Amino acid sequence: MKNAVVISAIGILKSEPKNNSENVDEVLFGMNVEIVRKEFNDWFYIRTHYNYEGYINKVDLITNDKLAEKWEKEKNSIVINSFADILNKPQASGYQIESLTRGANLISTSEHSEDNKFTKVILPNLNVGWIRSSFMSNLKKSYDINDEESLRDSLVSSAISYIGTQYRWGGKTPLGIDCSGLCSIAYMLNGILIYRDAKIKEGFPIKEIKFNQIKKGDLIFFPGHVAMYLGEGNYVHSSTSNDVVKINSFNKNSDNYNEYLDRSSKFFGSIF
Repeated sequence: MKNAVVISAIGILKSEPKNNSENVDEVLFGMNVEIVRKEFNDWFYIRTHYNYEGYINKVDLITNDKLAEKWEKEKNSIVINSFADILNKPQASGYQIESLTRGANLISTSEHSEDNKFTKVILPNLNVGWIRSSFMSNLKKSYDINDEESLRDSLVSSAISYIGTQYRWGGKTPLGIDCSGLCSIAYMLNGILIYRDAKIKEGFPIKEIKFNQIKKGDLIFFPGHVAMYLGEGNYVHSSTSNDVVKINSFNKNSDNYNEYLDRSSKFFGSIF
């Protein structure tokens, strides 16, 4: 038993194998994980597909090597709406089989409702259901760095879709998100796996750049904090001071100027 799939809407990754330990990350529905070792009391120490590690409870997983390998190969769609119900029939009156958040992985079939409003999907446990077609998109497992302008626009669009989301330590969904969760999920939605925490780490695609090179979609690293640059001195981030995802500015004359972060030491990172 080496591979598993998350079957909870949000699989909470912990710093220790117990419920009252610190949350370090959230692994979302349909994401594949590697089981590093089994712990006591139905806890596993796992490694995510973006190379982040922690403890997760067995209740959040399907632990089946063959199923997990098949799922990894065949999943092709991702939830892009903040929230999405998987229904038992292609009608709004259907009952919820699952309620998912942005970032959940699914297998989309070619079967649609007569009005094309709903698409039939397969879940990791091989059950089937229906999702509103506009609530999902193709799952991106790679990216085209040559289409730079389009990719930068898409990164920014993904990040600002979380504006107003409450701050949650270790969070990575529209229910709650932290600073590195916001940046990492924005990149992940675009097929790019960056390091989950607020720093540049060797082996990941973010490389340090100079301030005069920064463009929209690049990252700004402060002590223990990270934000995405939007251009014209603005950046989006999830912070404890704002308590929600918000746009702030380095421009002193702007209404959303953040003096503390402007004065903080900082460096900059980019995949380009």
